[in-house]
Amino acid sequence: MLHAPQATAAHDFSALTALANGALAGQHVGTPVPGFEIRLLKHGVPIYHQVFGAWSLNRPANVDSSTKTLSGALLMSIADSGNGGFSLDSHLADFLPEYNAPGFRDITIRQAFSHTSGIAGDEQALVLYQKNITLRQAAAIIKQTPLAFTPGSTFSYGGLSMQAAGAAAEVATGERYIDLFAERIAEPLGMTNTSFVIASDTNPRVAGGVESTASDYSRFMDMLANDGVDRATGVRILSSAAVNEMLTRQTNDGQPVNNSPADNNYYGVGVWVNQLVQAGPPVEAMAAGARGFHSWIDQKNDLVFTFATDLSHFANVEVLSSMMHAAILDAVPAADFDLDGTVDGNDLAIWQTAFGATRAGDANADGVTDGADFLIWQREHANAAASPSSLSVPEPTGIALALLAMAPFVRCRR
Repeated sequence: MLHAPQATAAHDFSALTALANGALAGQHVGTPVPGFEIRLLKHGVPIYHQVFGAWSLNRPANVDSSTKTLSGALLMSIADSGNGGFSLDSHLADFLPEYNAPGFRDITIRQAFSHTSGIAGDEQALVLYQKNITLRQAAAIIKQTPLAFTPGSTFSYGGLSMQAAGAAAEVATGERYIDLFAERIAEPLGMTNTSFVIASDTNPRVAGGVESTASDYSRFMDMLANDGVDRATGVRILSSAAVNEMLTRQTNDGQPVNNSPADNNYYGVGVWVNQLVQAGPPVEAMAAGARGFHSWIDQKNDLVFTFATDLSHFANVEVLSSMMHAAILDAVPAADFDLDGTVDGNDLAIWQTAFGATRAGDANADGVTDGADFLIWQREHANAAASPSSLSVPEPTGIALALLAMAPFVRCRR
């Protein structure tokens, strides 16, 4: 089995580092960012990991609404298993009898996790911070406020509908939400520094209560980028179908935007899709938190980027993140499978081993996968070879590259 090499100093990340240092001084942001951490993976391998300003390596941060993506994955896991008949098209009322009322009975789990449920999107509602209640009690309190609009008709960003969906997940499985998260997401992914800290174990804030680190969160996002499989262990966390559904836009252009921090409604299941277009191509998936913590997936180039901080706010760093994406694409050749900074015969050998003679990599549709297909793919997707830099990333890895190289280059979810 082929294994990915250790992260090397082959790529020139000087432009990325300059953008990061500039953010400390207030460049390309509205206000200076006091401290943060950047971790970048390619094919699951860390190729850049640095801290800037008043921050420390793998310092836990409040990820705020990046919790929504973790919770979206948890709900997809429960849908995968079918516990209690739970699916995206189940209704809240199937599990919460109090929702069997006009309007409320029409709300699906899919709508609850794509901000189209009709439940007002109040991120500051007191119920999200109450420690001495359960998720079931929180759902009942949320139900007391009339719907703001007909379910499915309008996009209104917020966490209350996700809190109710979390209660439905507890009923469907017979387990506490925090235990479901630990068993299905955190523990299998080795996310030892990730947990719900708001509001309590009985009423975890489903859409905004997690604390995590750059390393933990990037491993989670890389699982999504790798079609639901943890690259470090080879363990499948989510089915391919579940990941595909999660990262597929659940909204449409016909739904008016009542409230959105991104000024659009491009949203999957607990995750933004097709964002950060200010300075370069869009990223296919993005988790973003109010105080600046965010992480995105560039599926075409098999990149996962995590910007860890809780000392700023996302609107302040949004354009910066897009500029960093553009700088990364300039520095990292897309077809550099062995991460040595160049695209050459070694990468061709890895390509051939990964794809074999299957149709997956048959770019010229002649029935075989060979050097001609590699050159076509390289011309369409790869950047020029990067020049060396002095960066070193002291993170040992032992990740099977043959499994990493396959899926991300032959699909692009929208």
